[in-house]
Amino acid sequence: MDDMSMGNYFVRIARDARIFMLMQHYMWKEILAYRISSLFLMFAIALGPLINFVFITIIYTVSNGIGGWSYYQLLMLSGVSSVAISMMYYFVQPWNLTNLMRDGGLDIYLVRPYSAYLTVLALGNPYSISSAGTGIIIIVYSMLHLAMPALQVIEFVAMMAIGIAVLVTFMVIFSLAMYKLMRSANWTHNMINIFSSFASYPLTIYGILGLFVLSFIVPVGIATYYPV
Repeated sequence: MDDMSMGNYFVRIARDARIFMLMQHYMWKEILAYRISSLFLMFAIALGPLINFVFITIIYTVSNGIGGWSYYQLLMLSGVSSVAISMMYYFVQPWNLTNLMRDGGLDIYLVRPYSAYLTVLALGNPYSISSAGTGIIIIVYSMLHLAMPALQVIEFVAMMAIGIAVLVTFMVIFSLAMYKLMRSANWTHNMINIFSSFASYPLTIYGILGLFVLSFIVPVGIATYYPV
């Protein structure tokens, strides 16, 4: 690749990133136009990860918990799962993609002279950012009790970011493929919900088959289990 081609490549990346940020800006501007109702909904969604927090606390209060996992390790896994799944839905919403494909709206984005992938990522569910925030609080709380060294924290953050990127890309492909095959976003959403629930706990409890499926076929484990 010559210098001119390389320069054009970076110009396109900068342009696509700017358009993505503009779409995000207008999306949040539209949401905050109804500030009270939006904040109430985000608060309700933010409470979701606390259910796992309470459930795990009860398990470790009445029993020895899951073998090989301490209370704070499992809490951290739960927090990571909440952040990963929430960010996945922040960027990819099956219903939005389905409606766009059904109405022909996706074609409008695909023929525009900028990244169709980044455009799709700007059409997710912004409200899920609140549950990601709760997940981050749980992660930090767990880290403080686990006394993780700085290098390990950096490695954890890097692995989690890579895992979320893999999961988001998978979700885009999976949503488009399932709509093409099933003509339904509900089926896709229900399947992802089931696998996401499995990812809230150590994958080893599901045996070799479960570990394989949740690592390579539906890669939620890459974003949730392996960083921990």
